[in-house]
Amino acid sequence: MTPSFKVSMVGPSRAGKTTLLTAILAETQAMLAGSGITLVMDEETEIRVRRNQKSLRRAIEAREFDAGSLGGTQSMALYNVGLQALGNGTGGIPFSILDYPGGWLDPSVRARFVEAKEKWPECETHIAESLMLLVPVESAVLMEAATPAQRRAAADLLGFEDILPMARTWAQARNLPQHRDEPATLLLAPLKCETYFDDNGGRGREAAQLRQLVREKYRTIVEVVEKESKNRTVRVVYAPIDTYGCVDLMEGKWTETIDSDGDPTLDFRGHYRFRGIPPKVKPKAAGTVMQELCRCVISGQVTAERRRAATARVTYQTALERKSERKGFWGTLDYYLSGEAQTNADARGKSKKEMEEATRRRELLKAALEYMVREPADKRVEEW
Repeated sequence: MTPSFKVSMVGPSRAGKTTLLTAILAETQAMLAGSGITLVMDEETEIRVRRNQKSLRRAIEAREFDAGSLGGTQSMALYNVGLQALGNGTGGIPFSILDYPGGWLDPSVRARFVEAKEKWPECETHIAESLMLLVPVESAVLMEAATPAQRRAAADLLGFEDILPMARTWAQARNLPQHRDEPATLLLAPLKCETYFDDNGGRGREAAQLRQLVREKYRTIVEVVEKESKNRTVRVVYAPIDTYGCVDLMEGKWTETIDSDGDPTLDFRGHYRFRGIPPKVKPKAAGTVMQELCRCVISGQVTAERRRAATARVTYQTALERKSERKGFWGTLDYYLSGEAQTNADARGKSKKEMEEATRRRELLKAALEYMVREPADKRVEEW
């Protein structure tokens, strides 16, 4: 298995995780324009992203926006993406982002589905090994809950009780010896924030209220992460994201329903419309996710360079075994940024000219990572 830097999303059903991934990739590509680095995806990831893009394109052409029509995750999926120097078909820095049905966070739901029971251990392993825990927040549910009944329902819809144990598991894993000195980021990401901000074509003035509500409602999750990882540093980042950049919430409807335990509750449905004719998709602050991942890699590289010792060339068979073994964060970092990946390839027949070209591309890749980190963060984004 080729190593990668891992990310996990932990959010309830309908939070917009899949659409968020599309926005992250779109804004990252825009940020990399002219840098000599491109964003690449494996085949399955490209198919998923293309499907979501087509659904959104159809909605734009029809001038009718229905968030539910864009679909949600029906099974576990890994979005495998990478930053790669132009012209290099093999090298790069790979990231693996875990997505899965939000309902799987509830153990009573997992117990009813064979796939959930079979795949959940794999999900837990990925979460434990992740540099970043990404928590999507459906901002409309948070902001439009006005009555006591609506606020009670919002707590369930936002999945606080399901997210908390996963955040604790992730934070506890950060204290394990193999992860203790790795970089780590908890990123709180309210989604579909267009209605509440005025800096991306909208007229909203509720940015401060959204920030306050996220601080208040997710305080326990942040505190659990800080307490469970008290012997190390975890960055906590607040990044409110315009997932589309061209929609406005027109009305939020709360309707009576029955929850999974058979108790009466309320469900929320937001009714949106496109802004502008024709509407132009322009995500905002979604690139923060990739910026923070690059920050993790650069931070790890600085630490690794203080501890790295010179390594000898390996034999052909050892190189093949090294490529496929599990490495953890530091092994993955060395493999891609110290040149071992290229040394591995050289041991299997690369020419000196190819080696020199690969070294040039590797330096370009490092420069691109540093470029992503140096790019000013969106003014919405805060470190807490």
